[in-house]
Amino acid sequence: MISASTEFLARHRTPMEAKAPSAPPPLFAQVESALRERILDNKLVAGDKLPSESELEREFGVSRITVRQALSSLHASGFIQKINGKGSFVTRPNELPRLGGLTGFYEHMRAQGREAHGRTLSVRQVAASAQIAEALGVSPGTPLTAVAILRLVDGKPLAVGTTYGPPSLIKALVDEDAEANDMMTMLEGRLGFRLRSTHIEASAVRAGKARGRQLDVPESAPLLRIRFTPHDVSDQPLCYSEMYFRADQFSYKAVIKR
Repeated sequence: MISASTEFLARHRTPMEAKAPSAPPPLFAQVESALRERILDNKLVAGDKLPSESELEREFGVSRITVRQALSSLHASGFIQKINGKGSFVTRPNELPRLGGLTGFYEHMRAQGREAHGRTLSVRQVAASAQIAEALGVSPGTPLTAVAILRLVDGKPLAVGTTYGPPSLIKALVDEDAEANDMMTMLEGRLGFRLRSTHIEASAVRAGKARGRQLDVPESAPLLRIRFTPHDVSDQPLCYSEMYFRADQFSYKAVIKR
């Protein structure tokens, strides 16, 4: 499963050379970029120790200060952590910024002693709408796979939603059991992605006939719609989800810090 997701990531990442810079980047930026690629491609994984400064000097043919500048930049970006007397290590995904309570829906419910699981309603091939294309940074009409899942808590439907993304990524998520695991947990813990942020939009909408039937509420009942798009550490959008929650059973809270 890891290979499917990392192939998608590599395929969508824009290499430095494609930007045709007027001058080559500084040496430390070249070293940083090379090490960053190894981490993003899972050649160096969470917990791995980076080569020593002297080994990196020999490998890249640069000075000690250049190596230290590259490592400092990787540390500032959250890719590595430095442990005095031991060296530099690739950070684990959960050491990156937290992405909000929505990312741990199943975990949150289970922590309250409630039974939470999902039921897959469909897995289908679709063409990206203008809205989804904009969120994912692709052209409208791009072939995607969509998986729709009904989320139940204590046996009762609480939310229903659809996640859209590249076929290889959605297949990996389905294979990793999207009915029992939170998407962010699977992206980070099982598929090897390193997440930077999640773009979230919340609004109130009318249930309508189909979602009313799925969630066992009247057509006129209000639902909380949350759209979210996780981005990796290179700010590449991975997938797009649109979730509908029963407003009488679920609320979304956030703390904004400056």
